[in-house]
Amino acid sequence: MIIGWDVSTSAIGICVKDDAGKTLEFATLFPIGITHALKHRDAAYRVKCFIEKYLKIMHPDAKFVHVIEERLGGFTGGLTTKQTLMALAAMNAVISFVLADSGKVIHLAPVTTKRITGLIVPKGGNKKEEVIKLVRSREPTFPYFETKSGNYVKGTDDMADAWLLAEAMVMVNDGRATVGQSKKASSNKNKTRRPKSTVNPKG
Repeated sequence: MIIGWDVSTSAIGICVKDDAGKTLEFATLFPIGITHALKHRDAAYRVKCFIEKYLKIMHPDAKFVHVIEERLGGFTGGLTTKQTLMALAAMNAVISFVLADSGKVIHLAPVTTKRITGLIVPKGGNKKEEVIKLVRSREPTFPYFETKSGNYVKGTDDMADAWLLAEAMVMVNDGRATVGQSKKASSNKNKTRRPKSTVNPKG
């Protein structure tokens, strides 16, 4: 069983797929706590409860493949504060540690999931909206609801990101994609080598 986890300090999106790629469930967990430490503890408890639910209907020794976004891979300098980055990385580490008890934990960089699933975000486009659009076009069971103001309900984008991670791993497992680059970089081969100087330095 493959489970995609979109981890953040405010919400944890989940997408559960069987080994054949069929989506079994979407869910969102909302950690609570007035401090980061309390949020981490609450998130760990909620994640454990979610996993135990599946262990009760499966073999007790069943193992999962947990797919989580490589948090540090989604940020570059100037796009977020150091405090926010560290908080996200800490939550990611806590959840990864908890999930390791029930299976293998794999971290995928955002650029990798985009390449594997074929997600295209136009220049200046909204990544969250594009992910939701992609998931709705390829997964009929995706729960999409809007508020009275026409915006998607809280947690929708988290579940969509979780689907992206789970779907990417399904495609890797069945041989349709690889985690590494699909084409080896050939830039070094194509670089024009500068000819060595033949000028006599002594004149």
